[in-house]
Amino acid sequence: MSVKVGKKHLQTDKYDYTWKRDKGDGEYTGIKDQIRIDKDEGYEVLYFVQTFMNKYGLTNTGDVKRVEDALHTRSLSSEVMRDTLITRIAKLLNL
Repeated sequence: MSVKVGKKHLQTDKYDYTWKRDKGDGEYTGIKDQIRIDKDEGYEVLYFVQTFMNKYGLTNTGDVKRVEDALHTRSLSSEVMRDTLITRIAKLLNL
């Protein structure tokens, strides 16, 4: 069973997250949030990391940091599509 990823697991000293929706999220929260990720919104990062860990059977808090670091790599800085991020991060982490 995977770790239940919470705010305490994220590297908030390394990455700057907001814990509420950005101005643009209000009307389209749902569909677009299901296919895109806003990497500065902590709640979206938490959901992404948890989903990724569950998908790949990752089970410890060190894995949370690995996934989070991969999500924020320069090579993925302009990528926002959830499915593409999952694929590319899995490749980065050799999964």
